[in-house]
Amino acid sequence: MAFATLGAVEVIGAAKVDREALALVRDAASILDRPVLGSGWEWPEERLSYANAVLPEALMVAGSALDDHRLVELGLTQLRWLLALETKAGHLSVTSSKGRHRTSDEEFFDQQPIEVAALCDACARAWQLTGDASWSRGIELAAQWFLGKNDVGSVMFDPLTGGGYDGLTARGPNLNRGAESTLALLATLQTARQLELVP
Repeated sequence: MAFATLGAVEVIGAAKVDREALALVRDAASILDRPVLGSGWEWPEERLSYANAVLPEALMVAGSALDDHRLVELGLTQLRWLLALETKAGHLSVTSSKGRHRTSDEEFFDQQPIEVAALCDACARAWQLTGDASWSRGIELAAQWFLGKNDVGSVMFDPLTGGGYDGLTARGPNLNRGAESTLALLATLQTARQLELVP
C-alpha cells in the first residue's frame, strides 16, 4: 500500500486530478495512519523489516496530497526516528534482512541496499516537502554507505560493471549483483549527485 501511494501521488501530480489515484491515497492514509508504540520505539509496528522508510515517505506524500499537515508531521517524525536508529558512529548501519524487533538485540547483517535507497528517497522527499536542508544528511549517509562508509568499510558495487552488490555481510559484500541492488545504488547516487552531496 505504501509503494502504491507513492505511485498514486505521481499520477495525481501528472494528471492534476485523478479520482482513482486520490481514492487510493485516502485509503492508504487510513491504513498507514497508526499510533507509534512508544517507549523509545517510535514506530507503528513491533519490528522493522525491509525498505522501512517507505512507510513514513508514504505518510508524508499522502498528507501533502490530502492537505493534512498532521500526516506529513507524523511521517517526518517516524523518518527522523528511523534515520537516528539506523545511524551509528557517523555512518548508516541499517536494519538487516532478518529485521529488528523492538525487544530483541540488534542483528547487523546482512544489510540490504533497498533499505539504504528507501532512506535516501524518504529524506529527499522530506527535504522537498519541508525545505529543510538538514534532510540532506540522510541522503549523503545513504550515498556514502554504497561508497564504503558502512559497518565493514566495503564499497557496495563493482566498479567494472557498475552493478550493485546484493548485501553487506560481516565479511564484506555479497558479490551477487541483482537488479534490485543495482537500481538501489543508481537511484541513491543519482539523488546525491543531483543535490551535489557526492562528487
